[in-house]
Amino acid sequence: MPLKLIACAAAALSGLVIGLSKAVTLYRRRDCLRDLELFVQTLATCLRYQSEELFESVARAAENTCLYPLTPPETTVSFEAWWQEITERLCRENSLQNSDKELLLSFGSPLGATDLEGQLSHLALYRELLKKQLDGAERDITEKSRLYRTLGLFGGACAAIMLL
Repeated sequence: MPLKLIACAAAALSGLVIGLSKAVTLYRRRDCLRDLELFVQTLATCLRYQSEELFESVARAAENTCLYPLTPPETTVSFEAWWQEITERLCRENSLQNSDKELLLSFGSPLGATDLEGQLSHLALYRELLKKQLDGAERDITEKSRLYRTLGLFGGACAAIMLL
């Protein structure tokens, strides 16, 4: 009998842990989007006031964000290819959604292809688009975080009841 109770408690606890881990992905996405907004703002400042190559400005702006560490490529790869590689890594590590990924990919493709004013207006546009994504992430946290925790606990409790 005590072994059965331990198994029931373990089932309930594992369900709760699964629900909590799913809820944490929502917070991870929100934090990454906040970092990306900061990154875009810092990149605009770097481009405006420093005369560095685009790769180095991006690496400098990535410090203290979820993009860190970011090192410029050693080969002569295009910025767009480099950015695509960074986006893939970022989406994997931070639970970003497909809409976030598409936004990031479209962010990197025209960057560096225009003059300074064109790049700054591009950055301003994407900062606003990131704010909309961030608002959506905040809304997801409000709506889904508690649901995930509750469903995890409920699923674990159901498994525990079935074990009895």
